[in-house]
Amino acid sequence: MRVYHTQQRKILIDFLQKNHNKSFTIEEIMSSIGESGISQSTAYRLITKLVEDGIVSRSVRGTGRSFVYQYINNEKCEGHLHMKCTGCGKVYHLDSGITSIIQNDIKSSANFEIDSHTVLLGKCNTCKE
Repeated sequence: MRVYHTQQRKILIDFLQKNHNKSFTIEEIMSSIGESGISQSTAYRLITKLVEDGIVSRSVRGTGRSFVYQYINNEKCEGHLHMKCTGCGKVYHLDSGITSIIQNDIKSSANFEIDSHTVLLGKCNTCKE
């Protein structure tokens, strides 16, 4: 299928690339890009396509029902846990070896299996000071 590189798509990708360490709701994206000529319905349509194309990841924020989006550009974001700072919103990718140790320890001690989409919440060094 043909990919159309519209100005709206470029604005959205540019914003997400510049902020690749953070994830955003559509509302936060719209607020941040301001008067850029992108309607909210267009943003939803574009972000859905970017997720399908593997350029952006989609996950649930906390325990709520709102989705957040983050630029990944086909990076392999599978097979490891993620850590997210509740202060600044930065997302960290946990090494797959450490992920495996954590998953195996929890599985053996609590008989509970954690999937690789799990996000651990906490504070980064900058925010905890």
